[in-house]
Amino acid sequence: MASTQEIDVDTAEGVWTVVTRTSTYLLDFDEMTLLRAPGVGSSEDENWAVSELRRDSEDIPLLGVKSCRVGESAQFWVRAADDPDVRTWRITTPVVSIERIS
Repeated sequence: MASTQEIDVDTAEGVWTVVTRTSTYLLDFDEMTLLRAPGVGSSEDENWAVSELRRDSEDIPLLGVKSCRVGESAQFWVRAADDPDVRTWRITTPVVSIERIS
């Protein structure tokens, strides 16, 4: 749909894909969820290893976006799916592309 260079920190609606060097993230601001698909990135560079993270390929509660800009590592504020009192950052490898899909 609409490619962009950045997701504004005040974004409150829509569904977005963020492709990094090693993974693809699906951010759903309507449902406030984040899903990481590891290994579904755009890099064939062996210098970028795919890390396994807890809750990969599962929706986890998204609290907000601290930064998400092409060329930089994105930072997502999330809540642990199994413990609502635990909050943490998801910091990505450099972002390659951002697209709003709905």
